[in-house]
Amino acid sequence: MPRVLVVGGTGLAGRAVTAAAIDRGHDVVVASRRVPDDDSAEFVPGADYRSADLVSGDGLEEVLDGVDVLVDTSNGAGRAASHVFATGSQNLLHTAARFGVRQAVLLSIVNVDRSAYRYYRAKAAQERNYQDSALETRIVRTTQFHEFVSSIFQRGGLGIIPAPAKTSFQPIAVTDVASILMDAVEGRGAANATRTVGGPRVETSRELAKQWKSATGARGSIVSTRLGGALGATWRAGDNLVPRDAIDGVGYSDWLSSSVV
Repeated sequence: MPRVLVVGGTGLAGRAVTAAAIDRGHDVVVASRRVPDDDSAEFVPGADYRSADLVSGDGLEEVLDGVDVLVDTSNGAGRAASHVFATGSQNLLHTAARFGVRQAVLLSIVNVDRSAYRYYRAKAAQERNYQDSALETRIVRTTQFHEFVSSIFQRGGLGIIPAPAKTSFQPIAVTDVASILMDAVEGRGAANATRTVGGPRVETSRELAKQWKSATGARGSIVSTRLGGALGATWRAGDNLVPRDAIDGVGYSDWLSSSVV
């Protein structure tokens, strides 16, 4: 089995990919800025955790030595995202090529090249670095995770559950995405290509908010709110949706039933 490096493996997607890789019998190394404690929620038993910094390059040679395939699930917040996605991916890919890594898989977001949103522009730059890499690459673009959609409803205060106006989502389970990423690791699908996947159903934000409210027992009123800026424009244009690329996976209501205690 190939030795797999999961970059950003302590995040939501990274943990799911790490668990999926171990379940499939791979030897897994996880690279993150901080090595988690064995008893933390970020720790997946069976993985080899090591510290590395994409932007500075510290630790990259050590984590890439002996690796066959890397999976990049890295993330960044605010202005730091552009450094992680652009500079960090260059450092990662150049070092990987020097150490003989043969393949790279990148987790991305649907239609990042259509949005003026700063975070999406940074992701698009990251994608270009992968496309220009000397490695054999596969990019997987997905719609928003169930957890992300739920986080929107959780942000309300004073008895309000915000539902972005004129916006629909196509939420996807992170476990389904992890399985697709591992398929790419194992060479399924065309090399040096981009695959786009979305959750099983497109639903309005209000419909999803109702499901979340029912499952969690929240007492707030669902209120349509207009999200400004480039991200709001992207969502209202429907560029976060790919109904033709829907997978037969875990839907939002089923995910709520299994995840909400």
